[in-house]
Amino acid sequence: MSKSNFWLNPEFEPKRQFRFLVELSLGGQNLQFLARSIDRPSYEISSNDHQFFNHTFHYPGRVNWSSIDLTLVDPVSPNGAQLLYQYLSNIGIEKPTSVNAAIGTTITKESAINGLGNLVIKEMGTLPGSPETIVVGNWQLLNAFLTNVSFGSHDYGSEEMVDITLSVQYDWAEYQRGDVVARGG
Repeated sequence: MSKSNFWLNPEFEPKRQFRFLVELSLGGQNLQFLARSIDRPSYEISSNDHQFFNHTFHYPGRVNWSSIDLTLVDPVSPNGAQLLYQYLSNIGIEKPTSVNAAIGTTITKESAINGLGNLVIKEMGTLPGSPETIVVGNWQLLNAFLTNVSFGSHDYGSEEMVDITLSVQYDWAEYQRGDVVARGG
């Protein structure tokens, strides 16, 4: 059997979509077990054109990391909807019950980042010849904060669990092989 044909190589193990953990903590509650799905980080490098006579030359520009979506199951305890609603006050938003409360609220980047804390996607897998599941890599999203929270919907015709979908923006992501301690964690 040729090792170049990876489909026939018993030591080849692809990463699988369902083997992941998300490290996320809100309001002191570990929400790791609530993750239902998450996008992996992605980036785009802009291209700048330079015209020279009848020719166009392209130069790489800035790197822009795209936001990701994270879907959580909303349990009764810990109450995911309550924790995400509390996130607003944790980052500096107050209910506009008076003029002073309405004008005195500001979200800063620092408060939004600290309100969310570390967000790490752990990719799980197995080593060749071993049935033991291990962390094969980590994506850490740095300076991450929530940009959109959808608390799902209710439907009398469905028995599905209620989902909460989060959109997360971050400045950049780092990937490291193996299980590592998250930066700042």
